[in-house]
Amino acid sequence: MFKKILIVCVAVLMAVPLLVVANQSLNDADDVIDEMAQQIDYSTRYTSAQFTQPETDENQEINMQSSLEGYTKAAENEDLILYVEEDSLAIKIENKDTGYIWASGLDEPDNYRLNTTWKQIVQSAITVNYTDRQGREKSESILTNDSTPDVTITDNGFSANIFLYQSKLTLQVDVSLEGSDLVVSIPQDKIKEDKYNKLISLQLYPFFGAVNEDDIPGYMFIPDGSGALVRFEKPKKSVAPFVAPIFGRDEGILSRRATSSSTRRAIVPVEQVTMPVFGAVHGVKQNGYVAVVEDGYAYGDIVAYSSGATTDFNRVSSQFHYRYQYYQPTSKSMSGINVYQDEMNELDVQVRYSFLSNEDADYVGMAKKYRDYLVANDQLPKVAGEVDLRLEFLGGEIKEGLFWDSVIPMTEIERVPEIVDELQNNGIEDMFVVYKGWSKGGLTGTLPKKFPFERKLGSKGNVKDTIASLKEEDIPMYFYSDYTTAFEGAGGFSGSKDVAKKISSEIISYRHWGYTAYFLSPLKALEMAKKDVKEYQNYGMENLAIDSTGYTLFSDFSKEGSLTREETLNTYNDILTHLREEVGSTALYKPNVYAWKVTDKYLDVPMHSSNYVYETDTVPFLQIVLKGYIPYYAPFSNFNSNPEDQILRLIEYGAYPSFILTQESSNLLADTPSSHIYTSEFSIWKDDIISQYNKVKETLGQVESATIEGRNVPKSGIVEVSYSNGKTIIVNYTNSDYSTDGISIGSKEYAVVNRGGEQ
Repeated sequence: MFKKILIVCVAVLMAVPLLVVANQSLNDADDVIDEMAQQIDYSTRYTSAQFTQPETDENQEINMQSSLEGYTKAAENEDLILYVEEDSLAIKIENKDTGYIWASGLDEPDNYRLNTTWKQIVQSAITVNYTDRQGREKSESILTNDSTPDVTITDNGFSANIFLYQSKLTLQVDVSLEGSDLVVSIPQDKIKEDKYNKLISLQLYPFFGAVNEDDIPGYMFIPDGSGALVRFEKPKKSVAPFVAPIFGRDEGILSRRATSSSTRRAIVPVEQVTMPVFGAVHGVKQNGYVAVVEDGYAYGDIVAYSSGATTDFNRVSSQFHYRYQYYQPTSKSMSGINVYQDEMNELDVQVRYSFLSNEDADYVGMAKKYRDYLVANDQLPKVAGEVDLRLEFLGGEIKEGLFWDSVIPMTEIERVPEIVDELQNNGIEDMFVVYKGWSKGGLTGTLPKKFPFERKLGSKGNVKDTIASLKEEDIPMYFYSDYTTAFEGAGGFSGSKDVAKKISSEIISYRHWGYTAYFLSPLKALEMAKKDVKEYQNYGMENLAIDSTGYTLFSDFSKEGSLTREETLNTYNDILTHLREEVGSTALYKPNVYAWKVTDKYLDVPMHSSNYVYETDTVPFLQIVLKGYIPYYAPFSNFNSNPEDQILRLIEYGAYPSFILTQESSNLLADTPSSHIYTSEFSIWKDDIISQYNKVKETLGQVESATIEGRNVPKSGIVEVSYSNGKTIIVNYTNSDYSTDGISIGSKEYAVVNRGGEQ
């Protein structure tokens, strides 16, 4: 059927008479059709949002007409000038390097398709959602009821006290210049509610840098997966916004049954947002900014609306939740009602906007600026490393039986050095090992208890001998662990006292490969981590690969030890720091940015964005931030549907390969919680491991410890990535040869060229 449809499509598009195909032999026709299908795939795949598109509007002149009438100059330094419109607190920022003026509002709002409410939101510095004395949800901005702020000009900006007449809410907004940065903050201790109205959420300068349709060439950056762009375009129909909770959902509060608009949108399933950052470009290589949510992130969202989603404007910003709506059961049958938190979340809000000029005004410049910010704030360590690969071995897995469960030994620990030795004999010098499913009972169903070691996989002596054997070869062995997950029926914890609870008093639980799992109380997890240290040391374990704890964040409302989301963050950092200091190196799976300072290896780095309909490009923003600082490893190569493109993306993104391996056939896992591991036998994957290692070593080996400084897409499917040591890696995804600077790069090939000295 597909071939018939394709024949018709090709005939229409290419104007090729079907007679030509009809007169060929059947085999020839199939070959032609297959070749045409391949051509169509190439022409659409690399122009899709899965890849980065060439910049067609670079150096296009921007028609900027910005009036300062009604604005007061609040501050000026060597880099910026800050103006404020005192009635609305709308601001304009002049970048003295380029002369460009960024605005939070519109000069002529009547010229756009905006009703009165939207005009008020656009022009106002803040818009709040609140509930009135009847519990009805309402919104109000500064201009809704002419709530004229009391503005005081300060040394570096201004401070404004605001009283919103409708919601009876008092708060303070502080805006100041710091070098090439604009810092906007709302202190918690200045927020005052009246007796009846309760603050739900707050949007801060939601239209800063907004662009009507495609009036200005450029894009928004959102931290979805590896990174994504939303180019300024004409409105699209039925476009949902991007609303992503920073560091993921708070399972202690949010309920999927909640129905308010502010809460419902906050739980749209998106790729984990690991960095509280967003940005916009007005004219590529001309003007841009990158914004960092410095405070309030525990209750913040990154939001982006493309043209057609609520208005004709493309806009990106942050919003903050002072109360969440949640589902409160009122009976044993779980019937109940949606209610808002009674107590306000405590959060100081602070957002830093860093402005970018000329060559730095693109997503690469944003990533470099954010990288510099993290380094300056001691959040991004420089970890020594070289090109290597991750070999993750599954030891044992549980299998349910009629009367009792058993453990299937997939890779005995003594077999690991044998496999490593075989790879070394084939030229693989640099690798590290992760060993999972080593606890008594296998991988699934045993946490949080970790010891003793599963006897079917080996003895304590075998563990020590294996570690020593690999250590002699300078190959680290990491033991898989987790300080967040607790399985129902497992040992080492109390199901009533040691698991986290929701605000509704329900236990936080979820299904994990057919098993019921809980979130362990962070305080209990800290206690267990301290006790586990001695056991790790007894077994000679010196490195840990920790899952969940680096990327899971929630509030705990347990009576025994309640924690806010930010307190959970601090507790988890205490756990990771303690284990790193007392045990050894820590590899973390998909860690949020606050855990990077205790991350020696970043596992399962996102290699794509979510490819939502409003996203136009996927970019390696995360990789640009990390490269040269923390080594990062892609998800397992075993399960990639397009291995040819996958290795090219590894090389382009600077990521190292990973494989999940077993000594035994993966068929044995068919009726276990690890049935998703459908291909893992080392004998099957040996050649692919060797091939991927060699390709990555010959390319990324030339840029070890270097940082990514530039990225260019001269045409669809061709990418050039430049490094700080003067090397440039060129990747050709297409099915045609590509030539540049006298160098020819074949289809599905790559090259490393030297385009200068140290940058």
